[in-house]
Amino acid sequence: MIKLYGAPLSPYFNKVKIALLEKGVNFEEVLTRPSQEPDLLAKSPMGKIPFVEIGNFHLAESTAILEWLEDAYPTASLLPATPNSRAQSRELMHLFDLYVGQGCVAFQRHEVFGAPLDDATRAEARALIIRGLTAVSNRADFGPYLVGESFSYADLSAASVLPMLEYAGKALGEDLLQYLPGMHDYMKQLGERQTVSKTWAGYSKTRAFLLEQAAGPR
Repeated sequence: MIKLYGAPLSPYFNKVKIALLEKGVNFEEVLTRPSQEPDLLAKSPMGKIPFVEIGNFHLAESTAILEWLEDAYPTASLLPATPNSRAQSRELMHLFDLYVGQGCVAFQRHEVFGAPLDDATRAEARALIIRGLTAVSNRADFGPYLVGESFSYADLSAASVLPMLEYAGKALGEDLLQYLPGMHDYMKQLGERQTVSKTWAGYSKTRAFLLEQAAGPR
């Protein structure tokens, strides 16, 4: 059985989790924090999450894990059929991961873990999110998924980042989805997908628990 190490607040963990569910792979979630401890570094060389354990084989970095899954479980492919559409799916995945998602991280760390969020950091994070969403809008097809009819890498990343985007928007007091036309209908469609709704439920439950812990006894 594959073991998936990480935590449901991580969009990268959720990206891999949805992929495993989509492919119908039997796996176990192991709640794990990032760490520089030697035992964890032996499994994830940068001490990051997620990583997977497959027998005696360990693999880190979410995109590398997705590629392994595609090779190991080619049925229920998470990439479209043509070279151009496959490249487009990977490009959109990186736009969500590196720009939209990274912009949202500052708001999540502030709200859940109490990390500082001054006006400059807040403005920088907002600008990064909007740049990322604008870039996605220039590439996405919404037909009905981000790259045509296939649920792909692009949608894995979108489904993992969008819950964070909602909370970032609340923190900013604006609807960030306005910068990506068609996203409201797309989110509704994602939520109707069982693999996504299950992962979103895990994210919401973990987030609510951590916020309750941070608030302390009443």
